[in-house]
Amino acid sequence: MIFCINDFEGPLDLLLHLVKTAKMDIYEIDTKYIIDEYLKFIDTLDKQDIDNASEYLVMAAELIHLKSRLLLNLDDDGTDNSEYTINSEDDLKNKLIEYEKYKNITSVFKELEEKRKEVFTKIPENIKEYKSVKKGVQEEDADLLRKALEDLKKRVAYQKPINTKITKKEINVEDRTNYIRDILSKKKKVNFNDLFREYSKELIVATFLAILEMCKNGEVKLKQNGNFEDILIEKVIT
Repeated sequence: MIFCINDFEGPLDLLLHLVKTAKMDIYEIDTKYIIDEYLKFIDTLDKQDIDNASEYLVMAAELIHLKSRLLLNLDDDGTDNSEYTINSEDDLKNKLIEYEKYKNITSVFKELEEKRKEVFTKIPENIKEYKSVKKGVQEEDADLLRKALEDLKKRVAYQKPINTKITKKEINVEDRTNYIRDILSKKKKVNFNDLFREYSKELIVATFLAILEMCKNGEVKLKQNGNFEDILIEKVIT
């Protein structure tokens, strides 16, 4: 198989390929063999393609320098101030070991990148602008009314007199609606609990239905400034 420099990511990639092709342990490589194979490969490159081959030629110079030191049996005593970065077999092995670690990590990152491309993330949006406050009963309105009714039940239980008398006064939703409208025409907003001068099942139910219908028609909206705070009924100004 014929390789070209485009098959490799750089001279270290080529050296690592030669080690694996020779089925060598990277910690126990035959330095002279690897250098010879690298130089053979460089010799097959297009001599006119200097730009692409330049970094491979720089590594070739490093390896020739290393081979010369090995042939002359010169040990690296740490005093070599030359421009070469590879002055011993250990230098070459360490560079290859470090490169292999980075290459392995890179492959993991590439795999994670491919998996991430299969995931679509949507940035959270504020949906308040899509919600209509003029038409229909809002979910939060119904929830606030439910809480208000629960509070009223507790108050009725506490304020229930020992002796009660039955009255036949008829209470209807229309009357309660007009009553609430009359208050809101003066105050613009009213506390839910202030709608009751007395408590009775019929009055509470009629008031609840009246407020629910007014919310549905977009006449009023319910507000609560915080948890456990009083619920306010506010007139919607159109």
